[in-house]
Amino acid sequence: MEAARESMAALLDAGLFASAQTLGCFLVSSAGASNDASMSMKAESLVLHGDALYGEKEFRRALNAYKQAMQYSRSIPRQATSNIRSSVSATGRSPSPNSSNLLPFNENEVKFKIALCHSALCEHREALQEMEGIPSKVRTLKMNLMLGKLYRISRNSHSAVVCYKECLRYSISNNFLSGRLSSPTTST
Repeated sequence: MEAARESMAALLDAGLFASAQTLGCFLVSSAGASNDASMSMKAESLVLHGDALYGEKEFRRALNAYKQAMQYSRSIPRQATSNIRSSVSATGRSPSPNSSNLLPFNENEVKFKIALCHSALCEHREALQEMEGIPSKVRTLKMNLMLGKLYRISRNSHSAVVCYKECLRYSISNNFLSGRLSSPTTST
């Protein structure tokens, strides 16, 4: 199963969403949910399947896959989850809203993906509700941009400005840490 999930992750990275969707159907249907480990695997498989559906612009089906993954994740006892997550191997994929790495199941990333689906379906109120469920300290730049956009759409300009300021703060701190900001040089 692990090899199939890694193959699916590679297909998603390559943008082969139709192939990933087919493999995702197999993974979701073949993963049994008898113990905590298999429930975690099923939740991660559902997220990957949702990513493939999102890539194919099947937002409603992707939304259902992400919500099912959240249900499986919530039904796993927390102590078992930490043991299971530490045994999952990393594939080196970078986290993005359209793809899921095979690292620990990140509920906040899945909530963000659910919000993206709602937004693509023009269900902005539901998307905003989902985004507000993500704690502000764990929001990424993309999450803050999305939240600012949703606040702007809902005509809550004060909250939108707060989100956009956080994006600027995040961007400036990352640029400073990565050394992208160069000091002014004088020409001779």
